Amino acid sequence: MFSRILKVLPSDTSCTGYIKLRSLLNYFQDSASLAVEDLEGNTSELFKKGFAWILTKYEIEFFSELPKIDEEFILNTFHDPEHGFNSLRIFQVVKNNILTAQAKTSWILFNLNSKRPVKPVQHLPELLKRDTKKITPDFYNIPVINSESECVKEFTKTVKFHDCDYNSHVNNSAYFEWIFDNAPNEINLLNCNLKYIYASFRSGAKLNENVKIQIYNLNNDNKTFMYKILHDNNNTILKPSAMFLCKWF
Repeated sequence: MFSRILKVLPSDTSCTGYIKLRSLLNYFQDSASLAVEDLEGNTSELFKKGFAWILTKYEIEFFSELPKIDEEFILNTFHDPEHGFNSLRIFQVVKNNILTAQAKTSWILFNLNSKRPVKPVQHLPELLKRDTKKITPDFYNIPVINSESECVKEFTKTVKFHDCDYNSHVNNSAYFEWIFDNAPNEINLLNCNLKYIYASFRSGAKLNENVKIQIYNLNNDNKTFMYKILHDNNNTILKPSAMFLCKWF
């Protein structure tokens, strides 16, 4: 298991005093890169080899209060690259010896030349050397929204420069920030906390592209919402970009 001791800095803190969701997810992503950079190479070296990691699924659950400004916490991560074309990775946030949040992610290794996914253990066998542990491949199936479901909020957003990452498409943490900042009116961000977020990524949105975000009240409980993110160029919806399911309490 790869571990880091981190401290919540002022720039990573929201107005509530707790770590921002986007900052936390960036810590996750950076820790994953640090854990394997001497095995597969860092991000730029991996690009030179003709590969890039692409996130396909993300589940994060919150069990207790996240770290606050100036607090230290431990971030643990381990991976299981032996799932065919998928490589799974767990992230754990531990504060005062208590597991406060845990995320499970699924990634594919993308061949930049063939534009196709490849099996990680065949092309990066060094990944098997360290920080591996069996991870169940089960992920929650986000339900399909039918035509009768009521959309409680809809808006269009243009992808900005700082939304994009080294892969030249919207970084996963930016998507999470979009949906968090655009919570439905029923959610007061100052006194509501996330219980979980489940995400499925279909295709990456790129710089200056428009995306349409639709929000649905899934269980009519004003606490569980689905976000549907669609490519929306010239008002013609091309294909889904991502789906999110959020539960608040």
